[in-house]
Amino acid sequence: MTQMNTAVPSPSPTPHRVDDARVQLLRSLLADRDWSQASTLRQRLLQALMALLDPALPSLDEAAWLLVADETARYLDFRRLRAIEAQLRGCAPGALHFTRADWEAARTAEAALASHLRQVRSSSYAPEPTPMFRIH
Repeated sequence: MTQMNTAVPSPSPTPHRVDDARVQLLRSLLADRDWSQASTLRQRLLQALMALLDPALPSLDEAAWLLVADETARYLDFRRLRAIEAQLRGCAPGALHFTRADWEAARTAEAALASHLRQVRSSSYAPEPTPMFRIH
């Protein structure tokens, strides 16, 4: 008599390299000379990249994923502002020397402009009318 519900061992999972858009973005930010990090942050990002590429290394913990996510989000915003700045200057983004400090200054200016525009939408430049008064 044959058994119908015999457990067939599944083949052992073969380790695979993670090579998706996130890894490519992490590689880009580490290779970009204009996007600098503190040495400790750079080392942690390099360790995270190695852990993503080498299946023999332990996988990333939550803190490492958050670090990678935060830094890549900043880098994407850096690239957005660098492209805008290059377009305003009429050159290619790669030809423009736009550093992390420039990005921080541009972000501050962009936030100030957004705040000003919100204030203008909710108020007016014209002075408020004075209340009417009478002398008896």
